[in-house]
Amino acid sequence: MRPSQLTRAVIAGLLVVLVTTWSAAANGGQVQVANYPIGPYDITVFTSPTPLQTGTVDVSVLLQHRETKAIVDDAQIVLTIEPVSGSPSRQYPVTREQATNKLYYAAEFPVDQPGSYRMRLDVRAPEGAGVVEFDVTVERAGSSLWRSWWFWGAVILL
Repeated sequence: MRPSQLTRAVIAGLLVVLVTTWSAAANGGQVQVANYPIGPYDITVFTSPTPLQTGTVDVSVLLQHRETKAIVDDAQIVLTIEPVSGSPSRQYPVTREQATNKLYYAAEFPVDQPGSYRMRLDVRAPEGAGVVEFDVTVERAGSSLWRSWWFWGAVILL
């Protein structure tokens, strides 16, 4: 293989990795909590974008029966986000209507300030209720152009 062919092969491979990474992030994001028990259920929580940045944040919840792994359809979930700095907390409903993938419950909301936040999900379903909490760090949004797979793909093709 000539050096120019090797370079193109390496670049094509990197482009595939970038596209695959972008696609994976679009299907849920970063796992924050995995299979946490709430009554007879397991809850898994995802956040996106990855890493979390100021702007619109998405929290997606997968709620399953622990024994059968069946999706729980009739839950009521409320998200409370509280800045660790002590600023007032905000609440958002987490619903199927907001989810792109209807197996999930989701909430989209704005985060204007970078920093540390505590997220709390209050879950009520027919067979049980409970709470799950986790901490996240939100970074100041920068230019996403440099992290964009299509930008680097265009640079490579030029």
